[in-house]
Amino acid sequence: MEKKPVLSIGIMFKNEIRCLERCLKSLRPLREAIPCEVVMADTGSTDGSRAVAEQYADILIDFPWRNDFAAARNAILDRCSGSWCLTVDADEWLDEDISELTAFLRSWDGRPYVLGAVVVRNYSTYDFSGSYLDFFATRLACMAEGPRYVGAIHERWEWPGREVPNTLLRHTVLHHDGYVEMNTNGEAGRRKQARNMTLLREKLKREPENLMVYLQMVESGRNEPDYLDILRQAVKLVEERKPYWEMLGPPILRYAVTLAGINKLPERGEWIQKAEEWFPNSAFIQIDVAFQAFSYFLERDEFEEAARRGEIYLKALEEDRAGRLDPSARLRSAVQSAAPLKEQAMKIALADAYRNLERAEEARELLMCLDFSALDQGTTGKLAQALMNLQMNTRIDTAGLAAAVWDGISAPLPDRKRAKERKRILCETMLPAFRAENREREEEKSFFFRHTYTVLLPLTGKCELGTAAAILETEDVSRLEQLLATVEDWTVFPPEALDHAIRRGVRFPLKGRTLNIEIMDLLAAGLAGCGDIFELISLTGAVSAENTQELCWSRGLVFAAMQEWEDVEQKMALARRFVEVERVFLPLCYAGEVLREERIFVLPPMHRFGWYCVQAFDALDSGDAPSYARLLRTGLASCAAMMPMVEFLTKNTPELQTPPPSPELLALAEKVRTVLAACPADDPAVTALKASPAYRKVAHLIERDEI
Repeated sequence: MEKKPVLSIGIMFKNEIRCLERCLKSLRPLREAIPCEVVMADTGSTDGSRAVAEQYADILIDFPWRNDFAAARNAILDRCSGSWCLTVDADEWLDEDISELTAFLRSWDGRPYVLGAVVVRNYSTYDFSGSYLDFFATRLACMAEGPRYVGAIHERWEWPGREVPNTLLRHTVLHHDGYVEMNTNGEAGRRKQARNMTLLREKLKREPENLMVYLQMVESGRNEPDYLDILRQAVKLVEERKPYWEMLGPPILRYAVTLAGINKLPERGEWIQKAEEWFPNSAFIQIDVAFQAFSYFLERDEFEEAARRGEIYLKALEEDRAGRLDPSARLRSAVQSAAPLKEQAMKIALADAYRNLERAEEARELLMCLDFSALDQGTTGKLAQALMNLQMNTRIDTAGLAAAVWDGISAPLPDRKRAKERKRILCETMLPAFRAENREREEEKSFFFRHTYTVLLPLTGKCELGTAAAILETEDVSRLEQLLATVEDWTVFPPEALDHAIRRGVRFPLKGRTLNIEIMDLLAAGLAGCGDIFELISLTGAVSAENTQELCWSRGLVFAAMQEWEDVEQKMALARRFVEVERVFLPLCYAGEVLREERIFVLPPMHRFGWYCVQAFDALDSGDAPSYARLLRTGLASCAAMMPMVEFLTKNTPELQTPPPSPELLALAEKVRTVLAACPADDPAVTALKASPAYRKVAHLIERDEI
């Protein structure tokens, strides 16, 4: 005879192919530890979910959906034969730690409990990081007591006419990702919200002053057009002391304060005050409202008030985790701001408030308490900003903190990808500190102590920004060369540091360090934004085919400088430099027989343009200005992006700036234009015309106009 199950696990589902098998697999350890049965109800699946359920269910029934969660749950209860029933949703999965639950089920005899609540952990993202909300959900019921569900939505156990004892299983967790799409406005989330709100509105018609219904509508109806009206009415009913206002008022006011901040509602300050006065001992107020009040006062630069709320929040978290705050509050709603990432964010923000209050030591110590390996992208960026503020605006020693931060965020937790993202965010946040204009602004401040980038000095040799910071603090050429030799990832290296080193006499690229052309072009483009790039070009020395690294570097600098054509003297010199570089560069890339006009079409556009420029300047230097203009025009046809350069050269080359032509010459040019316009380019008459003395007289007018 089979042993009667101790536990029946009830699951209803409809089109849950995304997550159903995950849920069922998570129950295996429990089924192996305790005699269990899985009872499932399919309310109308069409996506293959039923086939998955058939592999795991002990009992599988069909129950057509009729907009009533309690009815479906009760249909499952009617098939359960265990001593207890555990209700699990298809988009949940049981945590690996089942020790508390199994101990409870094995030792229940003689205990007074009829119900048991477990932790439901609602995630806001699919990466299941530290961004989640925990609340207690009463999911266990003793079958001997004849439990039934009531409520078309947000169904609950009910024993009419009597109270039943409940216990909290604090370490039994059901993870839940079913509201991720609702949080991210996904289609599935919108459908779920619409379903919930339809049922709640029907219930509100029957019970217009039911605070629990209002709480559920506030939780489910973020995208409803009358959402703020619902929120304000809920607060009004709390103010009017409607039934259960003391129990439901704290979570309602918590939502009110939170959403007032998001929506910039004028009642924000008033609601904070009421929440703190009416429910000072509630976890919703000491944790959630304190978290929101901190932001409220910080935005108003009331740092003392903000710091006080931050301290209340952190103290309340300690009390909550020690079990000294009423845990039953989570039976009504989730405490929103107790997750690890919220705590980390508060500590970072509170440290910055301390810094504003000239409590730098406390700020540093608070930041040192963070678990840097547990940060996500957002909190990493905030930490980087707080660290920079502490460095620039105080004299406190941050070396140990900066080193600890880097080591912590580099730890491969929960995986190497997350660590890489943290390092990327920190570097991106701190990179602007290297810009010359930002350094100048820092020096202009009355309270300037040191440049922000110096916070990275302890990371010299550990990360590229640390090395860059050391370079900006160094004048010695040999030391600068040593530091540059340690750089491995030039894509994240601040160009300002390279600019500093080159202007101090470092010859770049370094000997023995080979860089590819793409990296050199990237660095050159960065240097173009740092200051006078023409000076850097002059520091590169003569162009030579003997050192291809220096040749490619010179070419990259020239191309970076060629983005604008305004200063006549500098730009004419730049054009000459471009020709010098191309004259050496192209023969290194191509065989001599390729670098002939009849074969030049096989080259990439920019290389063709460079070749034509070399020929054009050779013609100019030999006194053939018309050929110079023609070759520039032909080169432009190969690479239209160089139009600014060609226009500049045409306008500013002295040999092309002839005196105004006589009326007779203009008339002749117009006749030639007319003939050329009337004939195809390959017409023999065109060829003969261009070879005639008359054409040569006006060629410079015609060809210059065509550029």
